[in-house]
Amino acid sequence: MKDNEFRMESIVCYVFCSLFLICFIGLILISGEMSGNSLVSSFPRFSWDMMIKWQEIVEIFDLK
Repeated sequence: MKDNEFRMESIVCYVFCSLFLICFIGLILISGEMSGNSLVSSFPRFSWDMMIKWQEIVEIFDLK
């Protein structure tokens, strides 16, 4: 019974913490863009050619 009493408060806490974290990270990214230091460009780019294909998985694990 006690779990039901705090369920709404827990949901509100999770929503508030999530929104705060999103705003905090967003503010960091926006300030980086405004100062000319793009933080997004520091993340590595992946192309679809880098993904392993099913045929390669079959060959690696010998799944015939």
